[in-house]
Amino acid sequence: MRRRHPLAAVVAFGLLVVAAVLFVPFAGATATAANAHGTLISVGPPNGVNDTASIQAALDSCVGKGPNCVVQLSPGTYRTTQLVTYNFEGTFRGAGQATTTIEALPELSVVQNPTECLPNTTTCLWPTLIMFVDGHIRVSDLGIRITAEDGTATTGWNIFGTQTTSLIDALRFMGQNPTDATVDRVSIQGKVDESANSFGVLFGFPASFNVVNGIIYTGELPDSSSPSGMDFLRGSLTVHNSSFSTMIDGVSQDGQVTSSHITVGGAPKAGNQFDNLLVGIDLESSQNSTFDISHNDVSGLYYGMWVVPWIPDIFTPNALSHYQIHDNTFVTTEPGGTGIFLDNETANWIDANIWSNTVDLQQPGSEGIGDYGASHAQILNNSITSSGGAFDAIGLYLGTTHSTVAYNHLVGFGDAQQGSIYLGPQTSKNIVVCSHKSDTVTDQGTNNTTIACK
Repeated sequence: MRRRHPLAAVVAFGLLVVAAVLFVPFAGATATAANAHGTLISVGPPNGVNDTASIQAALDSCVGKGPNCVVQLSPGTYRTTQLVTYNFEGTFRGAGQATTTIEALPELSVVQNPTECLPNTTTCLWPTLIMFVDGHIRVSDLGIRITAEDGTATTGWNIFGTQTTSLIDALRFMGQNPTDATVDRVSIQGKVDESANSFGVLFGFPASFNVVNGIIYTGELPDSSSPSGMDFLRGSLTVHNSSFSTMIDGVSQDGQVTSSHITVGGAPKAGNQFDNLLVGIDLESSQNSTFDISHNDVSGLYYGMWVVPWIPDIFTPNALSHYQIHDNTFVTTEPGGTGIFLDNETANWIDANIWSNTVDLQQPGSEGIGDYGASHAQILNNSITSSGGAFDAIGLYLGTTHSTVAYNHLVGFGDAQQGSIYLGPQTSKNIVVCSHKSDTVTDQGTNNTTIACK
């Protein structure tokens, strides 16, 4: 029986309209004007050294202007330390993904134990470049770059008793009140980092970068009155038309998330691009939430996407979350990769419908779709191709029951170790309908039904 890759066990515990042209008198200055939709605060061109103060001042000013305020960045590359904003009710935007860039300065000063204090820009600097706490936030039309050389992204901070210098996030959303975040036309790029204190090296990953999460939506805001010491997060996250490259995770949802709606892609012309990541889309424990993961193009090293437990000692979901995973392309480029991975071992909280995805496994020992205990899953009409030596196309494990695997188009699994489709010893009452008589099924479970299979 196959066990999940060690990478999953570790990352699952990881921390997440311009109305007028305004004259700006000098670099870094801000100008304010009213438009039909609210206040527009324009940030002057970058100063070439450190633009943190001018951007933070614009964000803070926008909070005081109420809903529909817009912070408009100019073309150019802004170099900053951490930006932290509470109760933002508006839009933070640039002049285009390739036109406006926010670049993290190297060796960002950070506190040793970030989750023990409320984030701010003075006494509690988290290892996150841009953070929004509470509010209704839209971020659009800009690029974010983490370009620090090996071991210099931060001055170092503590995670699980170990010092790392990696940034944990480029863009973070969290809060204690309903928080809605939309990210549209944003590109985020990190850098390979193989230093001894890089997050990936410390935890034995086969590849390592200077930032863990591109975007994170997470219930990790410190709250001493909560039994877990952190606030639950509820609301929504929508990510459209954006790109993520060279980091551990592209888009991540983790922490204590409840009663939320997460959309990554969501429509044919709204899909996102993911390239050179260990995990393209990282979804962790949630309850009573809905997910639409669709129309994305993911070329990851090991996992196209996964749904896995967060920290069971802190948060075990007590209600189902519903995952609609469809019309995506997942390409894995390293041995042992998995296109879509579900891990429902700790509790019954994953309700998944997986259909019309394309999975391309380019290295030996890989698996197209792996379901570890997510019962009542529907795995339908997916196209899964192996270049040779795959583990299997679809595998059900560890108590998966009442699931349906049907009409999937499987190519290149003639020499797969477990056949085209594998039903493990603890599976039962699942139905498999093969598309081709050459599809092979290895059934080690009980009361499973196979139809038109070899």
